[in-house]
Amino acid sequence: MDELEISKIVGVGCAAMLAFVGLSEVSHGIVSMDDLDEPAFAIEVAEADDAEVEEAISVATLMASADASAGEKQFKACKACHNVADGAGAKQGPNLWGIVGRDIASTDGFSYSSALAEKEGAWDWDALNAFLLNPKGYAAGTKMAYNGLKKDGERANLMAWLNEQSGAPIPLPSE
Repeated sequence: MDELEISKIVGVGCAAMLAFVGLSEVSHGIVSMDDLDEPAFAIEVAEADDAEVEEAISVATLMASADASAGEKQFKACKACHNVADGAGAKQGPNLWGIVGRDIASTDGFSYSSALAEKEGAWDWDALNAFLLNPKGYAAGTKMAYNGLKKDGERANLMAWLNEQSGAPIPLPSE
């Protein structure tokens, strides 16, 4: 190819782009879109009745059907960041050995976020359930990046299994 042919190809490309932009401007002039002052139609959203709102399941009811052996399967998602062996050090998250019943943010040698460090109390069944359901909702600002376990059964299984990972498991909650 010589220089003349390359110039012709570049010229045709430029002419095509110019034609495209020109036709686009002409079409916008012919067909204009006006903003509406109000929506063309309204979508009705029914208010939820109090009877329709699903009640939260109590932790005792949740734990009544917990399967600790199935909880070990749930823990596989936690292994990347947590140890669960007695005396094992922290990973990205604290060691979870004996977590059920232990004071919140109390693992030695681990730097907790201020969101958890400011929490008082222990990891009782209610606190653990709330945290595992939605960590950022329970402790806004927590460094834990996990979104939580939304399925009640999976969360109960994990809590039952974590309870067994202790020198002194605490009794399951009763109604």
